[in-house]
Amino acid sequence: MARWLDKSTFFLLALLVLLSPIPLASNRNWSWSLLAFLTAALVMAWLLAALLSRRRMFTGLHPLITLLFLLALAWAWLQAQPWMPDAWKHPVWELASSALGAPLPGAISVAPEDNYTALMRLLTYGLVFFLAFQLARDRLIAQKAFRWIFIAAVIYSVYGMLSYWGFLRGFGWYQDDAYGRAVRATFVNRNHFANWLGIAVICAMAAFFDRMMQAPRYPMLSMQSRQKRFDLFMARAWAPLAGLILMVSALISTHSRGGFVATVCGGFVLLLLIDRKQRTVSIRARAIALSALAVSMVAFFISNEILLQRIDQTDMGSELRTIIFRQIVPGLTDNPILGFGYGTFEDAFKLYKGEEITGLVSRAHNTFLENLFELGLPAALCLFAAVLGLALTCMRGLAARRRDWVFPATGVAATVLVAVHAMVDFGLQIPATAMIYVLVMGVACAQSYSSLDKSG
Repeated sequence: MARWLDKSTFFLLALLVLLSPIPLASNRNWSWSLLAFLTAALVMAWLLAALLSRRRMFTGLHPLITLLFLLALAWAWLQAQPWMPDAWKHPVWELASSALGAPLPGAISVAPEDNYTALMRLLTYGLVFFLAFQLARDRLIAQKAFRWIFIAAVIYSVYGMLSYWGFLRGFGWYQDDAYGRAVRATFVNRNHFANWLGIAVICAMAAFFDRMMQAPRYPMLSMQSRQKRFDLFMARAWAPLAGLILMVSALISTHSRGGFVATVCGGFVLLLLIDRKQRTVSIRARAIALSALAVSMVAFFISNEILLQRIDQTDMGSELRTIIFRQIVPGLTDNPILGFGYGTFEDAFKLYKGEEITGLVSRAHNTFLENLFELGLPAALCLFAAVLGLALTCMRGLAARRRDWVFPATGVAATVLVAVHAMVDFGLQIPATAMIYVLVMGVACAQSYSSLDKSG
């Protein structure tokens, strides 16, 4: 009964995460609110079932990681509270009170309502991680998670490529104008789809390598043994390899420099970790390397070299990012400890926006700077340290485990990918992207502990 409950719950969780890209990456108030509600309902249902069955929850994760995350959550909530010391409240509230001629309660945050919105999203991501961490202790569930991510990524890639080549122009209420421009699937921004798809590519690579490494080894003594190895390779590899080629082709056809470079970095880290873990270079490894080369060649051919052209050029977007970064610095120095309020960048940045920028700036295009600007240095470092702690947990699991170590290796590679992309964009502020990342990390961290570890 318990096993059936876990499988059913994880299926619903994965379904929720992998369907989140459909309503414009869940980056609309109604869609992310529905996502948060369904996530909370699923977690509460599972917790209730666990309590009724008197099951102990797995608590293998280092308590410091949980504490750091809770501290960041707590501070984001405190920023919006009107009863905080007056000396801590942002001066904009005093100016607003003078202009209106009426006292305003004020807060550390310049926009408390935006605080609650961002806080709700962050809490939702934490709940997804918690549930995945609890359920993916079962290796079969972990394997299914990566398989489902692979299937979903192939479907979104197919849809994106069909839209790109003009065979589809959307469905129902969603009309896609990506024809001839860039692959973006159901995402509004091609860069964000590239970030989401990059994480899926890392998972697909890991699953592919895991399948190949589990294949039996035949001695290379005869033509028959060579034929057996080749047949086994083709039987195991042709379907995931074809899917991987399609996914990488779609990724490159997004023409997202940040997404492409981040995925390359994540993929390189994954290959490096696999090589260090294996410690030998077998014929299977060389076959995998040749397959990866073939994937790259086909993908670049399909992309029509547009990405390479964009890598070589400097556009207005890059110049705008540079200007934004430069204008954020005074805000960081003015309020380095308290911050301006989690999720309030759009309103707070208006206080520092110069004449070089004429339009509205809703994001910093650098998640690290944006979190420092909003949360302040102490709380932002707590949040960063919590994510780093998850990656270190995966590193520990990678070193300790003899089986299924490809899962923690994926967690490390995925973290490298999102960290690199976060330096030039705001992919993790998109609910669909954040959801798939925390799902992967939940699985990776769960599989970083020995199956014999029953701590609860």
